[in-house]
Amino acid sequence: MTVVLAALAGFSIGMAGLLAVAMGTAYRDLPLSWTARFGGGVMLAGLAHTSWHHIGFAALVDAAPAPIYGWGLFLQSLGFYLLLRGLLQPAGLPHRLDGLLVAAVLGLAELTPPTLAIPVSLALGTGFALHLAALLYRLRTTRRWFRVELPVVGLFALMGLIVAVTGWLTPGTIGWPQFALVYSLQIAAAFLLVGWLLLAVPDLAHKTQEAVAVSYAQSSLGRVDVDAASERLRQLFERERVYRDEALSLSKVAALVELSAHQLSELLNARFGLGFSRYVRQYRVAAARRMLVEEPRASVLSVGLSVGFGSQSTFYVAFKDEVGVVPGEYRRRQLGPDASSVPE
Repeated sequence: MTVVLAALAGFSIGMAGLLAVAMGTAYRDLPLSWTARFGGGVMLAGLAHTSWHHIGFAALVDAAPAPIYGWGLFLQSLGFYLLLRGLLQPAGLPHRLDGLLVAAVLGLAELTPPTLAIPVSLALGTGFALHLAALLYRLRTTRRWFRVELPVVGLFALMGLIVAVTGWLTPGTIGWPQFALVYSLQIAAAFLLVGWLLLAVPDLAHKTQEAVAVSYAQSSLGRVDVDAASERLRQLFERERVYRDEALSLSKVAALVELSAHQLSELLNARFGLGFSRYVRQYRVAAARRMLVEEPRASVLSVGLSVGFGSQSTFYVAFKDEVGVVPGEYRRRQLGPDASSVPE
């Protein structure tokens, strides 16, 4: 049991470190408040701390874990909530009760007996996840990928509830080693899920932030010539083909159209029913469809890179989501018998 718990702890601690690095590099440009970033750090540190302590649970029989273990559980639940809430609400939105929330969680951690720390802290985390699900529901009209985030948050809530119930049954019905195994497996599974999501949908966080900006912003197009701005946007994408810029961003295009980022987000949503990422992706995929047929000697990867996608995986996911098949299969269907000598 000790070997298994140590292996799971090693994986989870390693993933926590990788995600911490990603937050400071690849996701540094996300408009998150300092509270959200602090919460993310606390959550990752708390999960790593919990996974490390589980190694020692293999030798526990009846004695409750050390109080510091319970503190780690409360802090990771709080950090999880602060990070995800920061992603699902505008960075400038005031949260005047945050100090009271932190004090309440710390007070609860101090007052909860060690034997109840596990079910109480994880039930708290489940409650936080349900509130996050309610925040996600607000984005339902502005976010096509809403179907991804809500099930993930719901799954996290379910996982927290399962561990809370398991903790309630420990050590009476099940032993501490079994509890540690259940919880360690769920922590590792959560890290694996997050890692897969970041690879499969690299811009998921940015897409969510765009939906947040549109959902919370009041109309900013009152004095904007929407027709002229829409025409300028069309020219940028159809004539100048700005979508081929891998680093293309909402703020960069907004400056070219002479709008603010919020105005451009609202324009795209109101006129086209799309977020910025989806709008760009449609142009990139349309260009890729043409190139796959018109330039049969070009490799699939070179086609994806030439139209603005940053990697093969991103290109494949976007193309399949828009067209229904991966690029190579699309090319084979379009070229028919001539596709046998075409490079992949």
